[in-house]
Amino acid sequence: MLLKFKFICLLMTITCCTLFAQDSTQNKDKGIIVLPAVFFSPETSLGFGGAGLFYFRTSKDSTAAPSNIQSIFIYTLENQILFTNPYGIFLKGDQYWLKGELGYYLYPYEYYGIGSDISLDRFEAYTASFLRFEVNALKLLKDNFYLGPTLFYDQYFHIKTDAEGELNQRNIRGVRGGQLLGGGASFVLDKRNNVFCPFRGYYLEGRVLQYQDAAFGDYAFTDIFFDARKYFHPADGWETAFQLYHQSVVGDVPFYNYALLGGGKRMRGYYRGAYRDHHFSTLQAEVRKYVFKRIIISAYGGIGGVNDTFASFDKLLGSYGVGLRYEINPEEHIRIRLDYARGHNTSGFYININEAF
Repeated sequence: MLLKFKFICLLMTITCCTLFAQDSTQNKDKGIIVLPAVFFSPETSLGFGGAGLFYFRTSKDSTAAPSNIQSIFIYTLENQILFTNPYGIFLKGDQYWLKGELGYYLYPYEYYGIGSDISLDRFEAYTASFLRFEVNALKLLKDNFYLGPTLFYDQYFHIKTDAEGELNQRNIRGVRGGQLLGGGASFVLDKRNNVFCPFRGYYLEGRVLQYQDAAFGDYAFTDIFFDARKYFHPADGWETAFQLYHQSVVGDVPFYNYALLGGGKRMRGYYRGAYRDHHFSTLQAEVRKYVFKRIIISAYGGIGGVNDTFASFDKLLGSYGVGLRYEINPEEHIRIRLDYARGHNTSGFYININEAF
C-alpha cells in the first residue's frame, strides 16, 4: 500500500511539472523554471516543496555560456528541511567560472554500513542538521581549460541517531558532528556544445581537497575525484553519453564524507550512500532519442563499486533504467528528467532538471 501511495504522489509531481514549468524560450538570455513537488515516505511523512532553475547570461554576447542558479526546497510534516542552491556563474565573457553550492539541511538519511558487504534490507535512519558552503573559483587559462582554488565547509550542528543503533553503539567516526574545512584546487576542461544537456564534445573535471583538523576543522583527510564524459550525436534525433567517475577519500574520514555510490546522478537505482567506502568508481552510458519535438526517451546502464583499497573491488554492482524527458527550452536544451532505474535488489524514481551527466 505504501509503495502505491508513493507512486501516486510521483504522478502528482509529474503533473505539476507539466502544468507549472515556465517556458522561457522567448527570452534567450534568461529564464526561470519551477517544478513543484509532493511526496511521502516513512521517514518524512508528507513532504512538499519544489525545484527551480534560474539561467541568465552576464555578457551581452549571445554565444557566452549561460550561468545558472538552482534551488531545491523541501519541507515535511516532521519539521524537516532541505534547502540547497547549486550554482555555476560565468563572469567577464566566460573568463571566470564560479561553481559550488550553498545549502542548509535538516533531513533524514539512511546508514547501511561501510564497505560492499552490506545488506540493503537493514539500515539505520538518522537525521543530520548541517550548513554547507562550497566554491570553486576557476580562471580560464586557454582553450576552454579552467583552473582555480576550491573551498569547502560543512558545519554539522547535530546528528540524531538511534541510541541502540550501530552509529551510536560503535561510536562511528563523525557521529558527534563537527566542522569540516577543506581547501585545494580544481580544474575543468569543457569542450561540450551545451552547458545543460550536451550531445557533442567532452568534459573533464578533477579536484583535490585537503581537510584539516585545526582552526575551523575537526577531521583531517584528503578527497580526490575525477569526472570524464564523452558525448556523441550519431544520427538525427539520437544522443549518446558516457561517463567515467572515480572518487577517493583517505584519512580520518567521518562516515558521511566517504565516497558514496548511488543517487540521481551516479549509479541510479541505488540509495545514495547505501554503499560507501574510501574509493568509488563507476562507468555509465546512456542513449537518448527524440520521439516528438520536445519529448525524449532514454535507456541507461552502469557498473560500479566501492572498496577500501584503490582500484580493487570485491563486489561490482550493475544498474540500468529507462527515462522520459520533456525539453522546456529547446534553444538552451533545458529538460525535465524522469527516470526509473534498478540495481541489485533495489530501484528508484528520479525527477530532476537536466541530465544526470
